[in-house]
Amino acid sequence: MTLIIFTDLDGTLLDRDTYSWEPARAGLERCRQCQVPVVAVTSKTLAETRILSEKISLDPRFIFENGGGICLEEEKYLGLGIPYEDLRHDFSILADRFPLRGMGDMSISELVEMTGLTQEEALLAKERLFSEPFLYVGDELAKLEAVAAGQGLQIIRGGRFYHLMAEKQSKGNAVQKWVQQWGGGFTQPLFTAALGDSPNDFSMLAVVDHPFLVRQKNGRSAFCPLEAIVRTKAVGPAGWSEAVIQLLDNLPDACRAGKESENV
Repeated sequence: MTLIIFTDLDGTLLDRDTYSWEPARAGLERCRQCQVPVVAVTSKTLAETRILSEKISLDPRFIFENGGGICLEEEKYLGLGIPYEDLRHDFSILADRFPLRGMGDMSISELVEMTGLTQEEALLAKERLFSEPFLYVGDELAKLEAVAAGQGLQIIRGGRFYHLMAEKQSKGNAVQKWVQQWGGGFTQPLFTAALGDSPNDFSMLAVVDHPFLVRQKNGRSAFCPLEAIVRTKAVGPAGWSEAVIQLLDNLPDACRAGKESENV
């Protein structure tokens, strides 16, 4: 068999506060030894994810902005969401009715203070293509979601921000599109796994063979209705490594197949 691992970044493969992947090193190394591709599926932008994927040696064909697009090669990508300019217009309509503050309204210094990113990283985070992260301080979330739905949009909750995006846009749909695009190129039967920690990951966890919910820094696991979910004991990237090593221990054929399909 051939195994593909899809992974959320912040709070899952990366520490939510420090953005370190060091606690996941053992699991990443095991994936490299077995030549199991690890594909980022994140709310981060195309520019942010490309840099991180190169640093961590993840697959270059990643999914960005909560399924808004799939990076094909270098600057080329497949768009799956509403263009950012149109989304910002729709966001402004919502912001006239509800107490919202979008990333597009934030200064670089404000974003740095809020997220702990460097100035350069904050600039990359603002290079949005298919989603608008925002803060909401009101108490009418259900009403806000209903109004957004009337505009053909949806709101999902991530780690730090809510995200406004196209109605049918999701990590799960993008993962399925990724498999359709490249899954036929493997010589062995394809199996998929995914790891996430937040509700915006649930659609991705729902469409793979082996879903893992990584424990959050507060020691809790997000409520997930999926029956087949496996919850980690460790937190964040340490939990990621725990889950991946457990998976590869239980699927030894995936490791052998990965080595055989190195040139596929």
